Amino acid sequence: MNVVWKVFLVWYGIGVILVAFDLLPPFLEWANAVFLYLAGILSIYYGMKVLGNLRGFIISVIIMAFTMWAESLGVKYGIIFGAYHYEQDFGIQVFGVPLTIGFAWVMVIFTSLSLMTRLLGKPKSFIKGLGFAFITSLLAVCMDLIIDPVAYQAKQYWVWDDTGPYYDIPTQNFIAWFYVSFIIQFIVYFMAGPSSDETWTKRTNWLYFLMIIMFVITAFAYQLYFAIFATAAGLLITYLIYLMISRRFR
Repeated sequence: MNVVWKVFLVWYGIGVILVAFDLLPPFLEWANAVFLYLAGILSIYYGMKVLGNLRGFIISVIIMAFTMWAESLGVKYGIIFGAYHYEQDFGIQVFGVPLTIGFAWVMVIFTSLSLMTRLLGKPKSFIKGLGFAFITSLLAVCMDLIIDPVAYQAKQYWVWDDTGPYYDIPTQNFIAWFYVSFIIQFIVYFMAGPSSDETWTKRTNWLYFLMIIMFVITAFAYQLYFAIFATAAGLLITYLIYLMISRRFR
């Protein structure tokens, strides 16, 4: 898996330049899907470390299936996330949603979890689980605050049929990101424990911020400055909330 991490970093470095500055030639569009697969595989590997190999793999598959089903309801019926459709070819589709989106959701869930491993210690409790799910779901929304404006306004990876005040993205989408993440994280909380592998915890932490940095660079290139500000503000607020929650459960 160390090789996959190194391949991802190389792919990431090249991709940031090509995607942010619109240098990716049409015949390399498939590279976007490979990037998401790599990020998802790394996240699944980390999930297996905090949940156990077999259980971590099974839960990862369930997360992929659940989130792709939820996304399909938006594509087909305009519910949960809102009405939208995919413009780019991200490869194999399941439920009318690219399989890569399932890998992306696994990445969002486990990278957010990796940042909050201090809250995974025992004893477990219902209230502590709510706090963990709340803070990790805020981290998921923070990531989407930069992903969606870039994916929609700059790259047209998908197109919203509804609209909203934030870059013409329906507010329903961000609410859904929170609640879908919250449901998953609350369940995972009672199954997961802190990983003893600090190297992979740090790598997964970096994966979360590397994703945001890539989209921030792209947002800057396309002059989506408010998206950068909103993401930074969201992360700051989330960190302050984390400090309050961590003191509560110390």
